Amino acid sequence: MSTKSQNLDFNFLGALGSCIEQYIKGKLSKTEVIKILDKTLSKEDKKNWNPKSDFKGYELIETFLELKGITQSDLAKETGLSTSKINDLIKGRVRITPNIAKILASVFNVEHTTFL
Repeated sequence: MSTKSQNLDFNFLGALGSCIEQYIKGKLSKTEVIKILDKTLSKEDKKNWNPKSDFKGYELIETFLELKGITQSDLAKETGLSTSKINDLIKGRVRITPNIAKILASVFNVEHTTFL
């Protein structure tokens, strides 16, 4: 990875983390998050950015856990899923079904489509 793309990644991921935190707290809507993230990218970088394909739902679960201050075990208890299932979801070893997305969405207070 080049230095330029590393800087983009760090800057963008910092903005993403901040937006997710505000989104979870209900201070930003999904549309506002997209607008903020869009502003963090240069014109050149925007050509290559597709939020739907660049960030998978399973990659966000760990971020949501951190922001909510809970562990995988806590999430398992709240969702009724096993801890190993939660870990498999976070690692991307199993896909997030619409049903699981709805369960996660209710715990993290986001739209279920966030994880799909």
